[in-house]
Amino acid sequence: MAALKELSIPCRINVGGKWSSGCIHDVSDHGLLLSSIAPPPIGTYVDIRRGTLIIIGRVIWVGGNRFGVRMQDPVGLATLLSEPVLNRRPAAAERRSETRDATVRRTAEQADRNRRLSSTFQFACLVIIGLGAACFAAMQCYTLLSKPLVAVTGLLARSAA
Repeated sequence: MAALKELSIPCRINVGGKWSSGCIHDVSDHGLLLSSIAPPPIGTYVDIRRGTLIIIGRVIWVGGNRFGVRMQDPVGLATLLSEPVLNRRPAAAERRSETRDATVRRTAEQADRNRRLSSTFQFACLVIIGLGAACFAAMQCYTLLSKPLVAVTGLLARSAA
């Protein structure tokens, strides 16, 4: 494991959709030591940004205003140091592939399609069950009425002869 190196690199930290400023103090193979005014609780996933570099990790310890993050992917020290600080936010296309409204609309459309499909399936099942019940009732009526009609037909045949 590489030795820790003392740093002071400004960054932005996203915790649950809320952004705050922070500072990276130490870097190891799979972890970072950061400081922030309001450190997130242990177990929280954080999104750390430095320029266009995005680091995803989970908070594994908190002490005062400092906290340790285990990174999802290793990040080299040279990469952190060479990444410039952005003066403005990245364009929306770079930040997110789809807006929240589009996601909500797509989810609602999918729910409507599923409702229509389930209604059609339910209607088809009820029609099949209804046809089956009608066929069963017709067979029972035929069986019930055929015996007396056979007897009447036999009596009429004897009386005609």
